[in-house]
Amino acid sequence: MRTSDLSAAWVCRAAIVLAIAGVFGTWRVAGPVSLDGFEGSHNGWLVIIFGLIALAAVGALARGSWLGIVAVFGAAAVMISTAVQDAVKDDAVVGGRSGWGLWLTVAASVVLAATAVGSAVRRIRSPSSEEYEAG
Repeated sequence: MRTSDLSAAWVCRAAIVLAIAGVFGTWRVAGPVSLDGFEGSHNGWLVIIFGLIALAAVGALARGSWLGIVAVFGAAAVMISTAVQDAVKDDAVVGGRSGWGLWLTVAASVVLAATAVGSAVRRIRSPSSEEYEAG
């Protein structure tokens, strides 16, 4: 396993932990009221579920497996979508402003998706072992 693959695995793990931590932080502030990713109509539980799915696939991503890369990217896409939809929905209904936890979840999920894309690009560009043996 290459160093870049191990680095990608650790970046993924850190991004997942930060995204999950963001769920427990403030997602919406309206006056004296602040809501986390579980309160009100927020779907922070989806971020946790898909974060755990991504965490299970990080090892396969680090080995260059397409299944791992696609699983991590797909989980990150759901995590991003969940947080962004909650932000947009809250702006239309509740008012107030988005909290730090929501933006931490979005940013960490974007980093997770970008790392999966980077792993896919490395997998496509790196020659396979059969090409080394043939050449």
